[in-house]
Amino acid sequence: MSTEPFDESGMTFGPYDDGHCFLVEKSDTYKAIQEDVQMAEFLLLRKQQASPPDIWVVEAKSSSPRPGSQPSFDKFIGDIRDKLTNALSVGIASILNRHPNAAADLPELFKRLDLGTSRFRLVLIINGHKKDWLPPLQDALRRSLLVTTKTWALGPNAVVVLNHEGAKHFGLTSAP
Repeated sequence: MSTEPFDESGMTFGPYDDGHCFLVEKSDTYKAIQEDVQMAEFLLLRKQQASPPDIWVVEAKSSSPRPGSQPSFDKFIGDIRDKLTNALSVGIASILNRHPNAAADLPELFKRLDLGTSRFRLVLIINGHKKDWLPPLQDALRRSLLVTTKTWALGPNAVVVLNHEGAKHFGLTSAP
């Protein structure tokens, strides 16, 4: 559990309110299962006044291949899909206390979540990417995550691809 700013892929994430960030990639839960399991960086609890909470599953990258550069682009999208899906699964499994380290790893706010009303966003942030390069990435990632978004009923806007500017706009990062 950390609310202090931390660096990832050349960006500074946070600070976040106490208990709102679960650094899943650094958790003991993940360390116990990490062999052959790729993982996104963190889960972020975002509460809004009259709405159910959002849980943002965040993966950060310093670059990405261009959409036309197969097979590297397809591999990149597949790796991101796996990381986001695995982090979603580990987050939910931890909230359900399915792992022995979950109780110690999870912030209290996550432990008290009502998973039935919580909304999820699967977020990829690419540092230094131009805004007009984002739509083809988002389309490819959305297609790749279609099974996950359908089986978990995440909704049409659950997959988001941002650059460093978008991350700052949404309060995810505190420095360029």
